[in-house]
Amino acid sequence: MTKIAFFDVDGTMINVPHQLLKPTDKTIHALKEFQKQGNYIVVASARGVKPECLDEIPFDGFIGCDGGYIEFHQEVLLNNVFSVKDLNLQNSIYEATNGQYIISERATSYFSDVDGKLIKKHLRLYNGTDKLPEEYNDDWRFQNIKANTVTALFYNAKDLHEALDMLPKEWSINAYDTGHIRMDVHPQGYTKGTACEYLYQKLNIPKENTYAFGDGENDIEMFHLVGTSVAMGNADDEVKKHASTVTLTVDEDGIADFFEKEFNIK
Repeated sequence: MTKIAFFDVDGTMINVPHQLLKPTDKTIHALKEFQKQGNYIVVASARGVKPECLDEIPFDGFIGCDGGYIEFHQEVLLNNVFSVKDLNLQNSIYEATNGQYIISERATSYFSDVDGKLIKKHLRLYNGTDKLPEEYNDDWRFQNIKANTVTALFYNAKDLHEALDMLPKEWSINAYDTGHIRMDVHPQGYTKGTACEYLYQKLNIPKENTYAFGDGENDIEMFHLVGTSVAMGNADDEVKKHASTVTLTVDEDGIADFFEKEFNIK
């Protein structure tokens, strides 16, 4: 019986702050062997586009923008975007709360302030560098953008919660008020977890044959909607509570270790 596994990116397959900028050879081997057995592997991330560091792995699908974008075997099944009115509203709110923001389309991001300290910090954390692509064009307008995600960045939790209170309650929002203070904001629709559920149901794969790997708070719902949920060893204790099992950390080849124990893939 075909199985499907969903993989978060940051903190699960890579760890940019620790200079693990691509999946390890063991992880790549494990996923390819699992796929050779007739199973599917799918990225499930808050990111709007599958990062190039995953190109060595022939993923069957990509769930991006925390569920706002779903693609399987090059077919786009969902692309949920903000209206111009939605983007203007957010711009006003973040300006009023000392925030900076990144607007993400499928393959392009736009920055409220290319020199902003918060934006540069965010880019270093997730890209390993704050250098913008050479082709980046800062002359953009809301009416020309089909954005799935807005990542709003703040100096403190007070500003974040003030902004959060002003956003529409029906939107899908993941807010983080400790550490790297930010929120990932998406239009109303699927979440990361319900997007995974939608895809495996569409493929007629029973829940007991579904797996999810993650380390963050936005993975908790996904954990509850699959048959077997695997928290990385580097996940917070609160995240681990919601998982079926806990594997080693991302730096210790946690994914490969689980696949060896569960499927005898070596």
